[in-house]
Amino acid sequence: MTIPGKKQWEFTSFPETFLITSFSMSIGMIYPNPATDKWRLLAIPFALLTVSPVSVFISVEMLTLWKNGEILEFMRHFAMFLPFFAGFVKMSLMYYRRVEAKKIIDIINHDYAYYNNLPDDYKAIVAASIKSSHIYINIWAASVMVIFAVFVGTASVLNIVSHLFMQEPKRYMIYDINMPGRDPEERFNSPYFEIMYFYTMYVALMYVLSFTGYDGLMIVSVNHACLRQNIFTKQVQEAMGMKGERLRRKMADAVKDQVDALRLIDYVQTTFNIYMGYMYVLVLVEMVICIYLTNEDYNFDFQFTCLSLGTILHIYVPCMIADKLKSTVWLLNLFISSSSSAYCSPLLDIGLSNCSPLRANI
Repeated sequence: MTIPGKKQWEFTSFPETFLITSFSMSIGMIYPNPATDKWRLLAIPFALLTVSPVSVFISVEMLTLWKNGEILEFMRHFAMFLPFFAGFVKMSLMYYRRVEAKKIIDIINHDYAYYNNLPDDYKAIVAASIKSSHIYINIWAASVMVIFAVFVGTASVLNIVSHLFMQEPKRYMIYDINMPGRDPEERFNSPYFEIMYFYTMYVALMYVLSFTGYDGLMIVSVNHACLRQNIFTKQVQEAMGMKGERLRRKMADAVKDQVDALRLIDYVQTTFNIYMGYMYVLVLVEMVICIYLTNEDYNFDFQFTCLSLGTILHIYVPCMIADKLKSTVWLLNLFISSSSSAYCSPLLDIGLSNCSPLRANI
């Protein structure tokens, strides 16, 4: 974005422009940096190992609930466990697709440096795109933080109020997890309560980092693909006001940029398509569980409700920005087909026959 003290619309690199997203990606072990590949390959299994105790405890309790026929409680635990597991799916997928993800960031860095040399009307388009990305990222990050605050904040406030103002203080866990093979009330005894309190806080922080970093990159990537389409449209519009050699060069540059834009879209699809399929199944399961619990008159659970709404929003945000890309490409195709300005026979008339390999790639 704009750097204080510099001229208007001075664009920097991806890490500087989207600082919070880059920080979350780095701490959450999903930033595609070749220098840290070996470290991440060790860190991801270690992170999974650190949360394995809570996973085992929840799994044991779910098995007990299933055997006892307590389906409603079983469904509640299951709905909580799926989004948590999604964080490690992101880590694994980002490592698996680290080459494509790195290319996306490299393209964004290259484009921002290139856009600094464009006229102000182009820079205005770029600045609007970056602003849009920040808006979407902030909305999603706020949603994740609300879910974090609902679990951690609610338990913390209730514990403080209980110990300050009640004669017989009660203890509240961030997420109720019983000790396997023990009486449920023993979960409030020391030191189990204190250990699980800070342990589940660590798990919640892992959730925040993975969901803000990965999804932030997805938002920026799709928005940047839309930006490339808008820049191409602007280039073609300007070319139509030129003649001769200037027209030929302008159109050749536009077509080359469009080929790069299509490669970017391919990288975005390759990087995020598996996770989007996983999220589709996850949200479908969450919605089915919500409907089931509602029909069974399950007691209102504020934490479960917020997590379910956040999960549904999780699929809505990427679908919304993906639809934005689809709409941008559709309008671009409509513009091209109605103007005979880009890929039709008039290309030969303005001396672009040498660009036929580019046309074939497109």
